[in-house]
Amino acid sequence: MKPHASRFTHYVLRFTLYASRLPRDLLVALLLACALTLFLPSLGGYFLSDDFVLLTWTRVASVGEVAGFFDPGTFWFYRPMVKVVYWLGQSIFGLRAAPFHLFSLVLHWLNAYLVYRLIARQKDTRWVAGLAAALLFLLNAHHAETISWIAAIGDLIAACCTLSALILFQRYLEGHSALSLVASVALFALGLLSRETAMMLPALLLLSLLVLPGEGSESRAAVPLSRLATAFAAYAAVLLGYLAVQLLGRTSTQAVLGRGGLQFRALNLDSILLAIMDYAHGLVPGGSLLAQLPLDALRVVVWFEWLAVLVLAVALWRVGYRLALFGLLWLLLTPLLFIFFSGPSDRYFYLPSIGYAIFVAALLIALLAWVRKRLPQLHIPARVTAGILIAALLLFQAVDLLARENNWRIAGQATGGVFNDIRQAIPAPRDYSAFYFVDLPMFLNGVPTFQNAVQEGVQLIFDNDTIAASAVTCDYLRQQPELPRYSFFFRFKGDGVQQIPGVAECR
Repeated sequence: MKPHASRFTHYVLRFTLYASRLPRDLLVALLLACALTLFLPSLGGYFLSDDFVLLTWTRVASVGEVAGFFDPGTFWFYRPMVKVVYWLGQSIFGLRAAPFHLFSLVLHWLNAYLVYRLIARQKDTRWVAGLAAALLFLLNAHHAETISWIAAIGDLIAACCTLSALILFQRYLEGHSALSLVASVALFALGLLSRETAMMLPALLLLSLLVLPGEGSESRAAVPLSRLATAFAAYAAVLLGYLAVQLLGRTSTQAVLGRGGLQFRALNLDSILLAIMDYAHGLVPGGSLLAQLPLDALRVVVWFEWLAVLVLAVALWRVGYRLALFGLLWLLLTPLLFIFFSGPSDRYFYLPSIGYAIFVAALLIALLAWVRKRLPQLHIPARVTAGILIAALLLFQAVDLLARENNWRIAGQATGGVFNDIRQAIPAPRDYSAFYFVDLPMFLNGVPTFQNAVQEGVQLIFDNDTIAASAVTCDYLRQQPELPRYSFFFRFKGDGVQQIPGVAECR
């Protein structure tokens, strides 16, 4: 054996030895932290698009103004906890984006760990299935947007609250004190104040009750009725209170449910089924090819897809693969919150991707264990084979994730470069100055950059609300009969801007 190969083997064996001595939960946490390094490029990105709007809205000086974030009649979606995060972040760190990005990374790591804990605590479930599901969820390529765009922080908080509340609900049903229920309900409320996706929690609680076996009991369905009634009444009270607050936010000219951004649209049955499958197509490898079929063809194909899903669900129930069934139903249930209001966006995959990860990890490990048991003559090492298959899926996801993450890194560096360049070029602009940016892109590689951000961003970095800023063309500038006395002109150059002496030089 060559010296370098021998040295590599030695280090692998030493790492394996040390890892085997670690507590299992700590080992999982460390492995998830290692996988999280794929998102580290986002730490170098600046604020993007809607971030500047949220920073502007939350640039307040008193705690009394912070309380106004919880007013249901205020503009924008009713997500006061998102505003609190932006207020705290800029109050402590100013306009440095790295701490915001770090908070998103920590939340994503925590959500992946909670996925592991949710699975590992189930009866007769291997902890390896929990680790596999957590890694599949953590490295999902759709999460590049959710992690790299600070404006999506509400999705991360809501998912964290949903997973934590679900685990605490299970603890309560298993005989733990009422404090578990109180904490679960409180997290439900916090999740609702962060993102509308938390409304799916009661449905997920019912799903876990009906499908998942309990820890140390035959089934959680055997829990006393009084205990169940108390729990669901508490969740219902919080949900009704949240909807009531949303309704208070309605204006005389707004025919939508409060300020949640939930603009309901009527759909027929095949549109509903197809909209749900859009999420499955986006998560399953190769599903995007099917999604490219003409709409009329998809409306026919979707019925066969749902027939296959129904057969699969019945089969999973009959053979006792409850965890895989739980993941499958999670995947199909959670998109219901979105399909009546808007089409799929990458950050909307965050909650459904948990179900996909649970389904794939549990099904692969269960099927390979079944093959090993029924066909021992094949000498198939189930754990090794499952590990190889899951590793292949993780590699497929990681390659796609890195490509998408690179696009967000480039966009974040562009916005940071632009605002850094204008600060250096014009250190102290006068009041009522005007900044004009030529060729400034609203999107880069599909990533929102300066959309809703030009004037807000310039005003923020100079802390001056009198400054005007806009993205223009040279033709627009030449057609203006008169421009403000203190006008500054810049041209976008890829990773920043270059100052233009005047309109005459703008070509």
